[in-house]
Amino acid sequence: MKKLTSGMLRHAISAALLVAIGASAVAQPKIAPKYKASAIEVAQLPKYCWAQYVDQAYAGHPQFSIPNVCGPYVNHFCPGLVGLMQASSATHSMSGRREILRIAAENIQYTLRYKGIQPPCPIYRDVKAAEARANSMRMFVK
Repeated sequence: MKKLTSGMLRHAISAALLVAIGASAVAQPKIAPKYKASAIEVAQLPKYCWAQYVDQAYAGHPQFSIPNVCGPYVNHFCPGLVGLMQASSATHSMSGRREILRIAAENIQYTLRYKGIQPPCPIYRDVKAAEARANSMRMFVK
């Protein structure tokens, strides 16, 4: 029998966490159906998206939700991030990736346009970076 190393233990804990996050994201009936992402995608999201994807109990918590100062339409940003991840995945056809990217870019633009998110918002730079990423990805999913 192999001895359990600290690296193996960390790997096992990480895998269990991903499964737990995924189960939590799927098991939350109060989360709108459009807020679906795989456990791996959720694990890659910034913590401020967790209120939307992990548990609504995080809503209002400064570390796990988007601050109110960012405006009422910023909730479209996290689905935009998930869309960017999905559009990058080779598991989708090129036409599927194009459509996913289109929707992701719409969500990011919606965040920027309507009642416009402003630089005082702590995630403003993240939104602008995601916008730039979506624009550059268009060249690769033609």
